[in-house]
Amino acid sequence: MNCRKNSKMSLLLAALLTVGLSCGFASAQVINDFDSDLESWRFDFGAGGSIVHDPTEGSPGNPSGAAMLTFDFPGGGIAFTGDVFGSETDLTGAPTLLFDLKVDPSSALDAFGNYGFMQFVSRETDSYSWGNQAGTSIPAVSGWQTFSLATSGDGLGMSATRAFTLQVYGGPSQNIPGDVILWIDNIRLVPEPSTLGLAGLLAVVGLASSRRKNRLV
Repeated sequence: MNCRKNSKMSLLLAALLTVGLSCGFASAQVINDFDSDLESWRFDFGAGGSIVHDPTEGSPGNPSGAAMLTFDFPGGGIAFTGDVFGSETDLTGAPTLLFDLKVDPSSALDAFGNYGFMQFVSRETDSYSWGNQAGTSIPAVSGWQTFSLATSGDGLGMSATRAFTLQVYGGPSQNIPGDVILWIDNIRLVPEPSTLGLAGLLAVVGLASSRRKNRLV
């Protein structure tokens, strides 16, 4: 009897894994991996800042390189932009945009114990209109963090995206007294997994994230 149960369980596991691999987990579409250069990212506007390619850094999902952003506070908002698409591109076919972020622990903290208030914004159409945007305070957490952003909903959408802008506010309410240095890496679109495949694999394997994940709201 035990052998039969084990055999049935093995068949069930194999079936669930097959479903998950065949239709449950389409590959993420990487937009920027920063493996060898800045891939169109540049300083955009603000009181001052700089951007360089750093081959010594990289998130766990893409360890080969990252973009290093320096925000020269004190000051207001400072922004960097990546002209990632050559023409208007509809990104709403994938529900979620993810990117990884790491803050240099020597960075100055704001008045609330964070590293400033961050906005990640889609720039829509060839006019670079301010499009889908969400923001959050950057928590004082060591190591890489993953942030997520919906590509559609609530009247906002990345349906004609030309670029992305990452902006950090350092004042006046944040009152950051010095530079904030961070790395961004592995900007990617994540498709919706098959409900059956995901549920099966969650039940069998017990998937869990090894990194802090943050939802931008």
